[in-house]
Amino acid sequence: MKDFKAVKEKIREKVRETVNWAMRQRQKVSWKSPAVLGISLALVVAIGAGAIYVNTTVSAAYLVLNGQRLGLVASEKAGNDLLNRLLNERGQSLGIAAKTHDKVEFQITRVKKITWLEQELKPKDLKGKLSAYVDGWEITVDGQSIAVLPRQEDAQKILKDYEDYYAQPSSDNQVASVSLAENVGIQPVETDPGQVLLPEKVLTMLKVGKTTTKDYVVQQNDSWWLIARKNDMKTKDVLAGNPGTTEDTMIKPGQVIKLVTVNPFMTVVSKGTYTTTETIPFDVVSKTDTSLGAGQTVVKQQGSDGSKVVTYAYERKNGKDLSKSVVTEKVVKESVTQVVAKGPAARITVAYASRGSGNVPALSWPIQGHINSYYGSRWGSFHSGVDIAGDVGDPYVAAAAGTVVSAGWDGGYGKMILIDHGNGVMTRYAHSSQLLVSVGQRVAKGQTIGLVGVTGNTTGPHLHFEVISNGSTLNPLSYLP
Repeated sequence: MKDFKAVKEKIREKVRETVNWAMRQRQKVSWKSPAVLGISLALVVAIGAGAIYVNTTVSAAYLVLNGQRLGLVASEKAGNDLLNRLLNERGQSLGIAAKTHDKVEFQITRVKKITWLEQELKPKDLKGKLSAYVDGWEITVDGQSIAVLPRQEDAQKILKDYEDYYAQPSSDNQVASVSLAENVGIQPVETDPGQVLLPEKVLTMLKVGKTTTKDYVVQQNDSWWLIARKNDMKTKDVLAGNPGTTEDTMIKPGQVIKLVTVNPFMTVVSKGTYTTTETIPFDVVSKTDTSLGAGQTVVKQQGSDGSKVVTYAYERKNGKDLSKSVVTEKVVKESVTQVVAKGPAARITVAYASRGSGNVPALSWPIQGHINSYYGSRWGSFHSGVDIAGDVGDPYVAAAAGTVVSAGWDGGYGKMILIDHGNGVMTRYAHSSQLLVSVGQRVAKGQTIGLVGVTGNTTGPHLHFEVISNGSTLNPLSYLP
């Protein structure tokens, strides 16, 4: 659109120039001459043109928003086009048009062009005055809003993608059913465009979970690991919420620290079956050989692990097993027992190969985690237990009831606990960061006795767990459920 103010000013300037020129020329000639008549005509034309421009009226309309007259538009259609353009811009990033509940009216009128130029409504004049909303789709969890998306299909796909994130079927994982534990709903809602999120951002938010931060006042005798235990957290997570701290950072009563926890927005419950290949650890049989010297040991037959294909039925929450049971089990390769000959000075017994056999009581896992290192030959030597993964500060429990016969530093074992369960059976727990029991103490099965650490000869945090019968170590996996 031309700048009518600039045009008006140029016309006025030309009129002034013409008038001045005519007056100068008139002083030079007789008023009766043809030149004077031409000059007079030029004056009339110039002054008339300016007057015609200034006095011409045009058709227009006042745009009235919520009872307030904001300015002039060329027509009602032009005013609606302006409003629609602004609303489309508000919803452009979401791919949907915004709407308004504002009351819009038009007052048709005729105004002088100079009035039109002075009161023409520009987009910037509507900034902050025109309210806008979009029709979004809100996801609620147990009645609480967690996100608003542009379209219903966006919300539905987000929930499906979130379920698949924890329960993705594959050739090894046959998912029978998937559901959300919470009451999850999708409903239409009118909201400010700035409150609507794009699907990619919402899915990332759901995967990360919701972060909650609270203050904790340090109590007498508190330590980082004890604070973690009190709040059902891991030591590393407590430290992460307080940047710059380590397990060696001193804390004192009355000090305020941050406890930062991350919890899922929703819980995906899945049921199905999965198939996996598992190692069958080989057993070790110790036999007395009188031809060997006291304390001498010779491997007569090298052991080797076997393998089996196992199909489990499971129920999971957010990808973690709640329960699982064996459906089928097929041995692919049999394990080979390792035979060890020992000199007569050692007290020798044969290790029990079958789960729960002999005088070993029913054991429970001292800590939940994957196996970092199995029982048997390892790196040219013999590994007398299993290494169960854990983080520094994670608690572990007694695998069976018994009496603590040793609790302290023991060479390469680091901080170690030895429990006597009777009938010549003992269990050992090594590389601890802290021991929570003492010698002579009676402990119950499942009682917390220590914390995972990296003491002694170890390459990383884990729990070294041994089962010992009459002085000889057994494969712990043969006695664990």
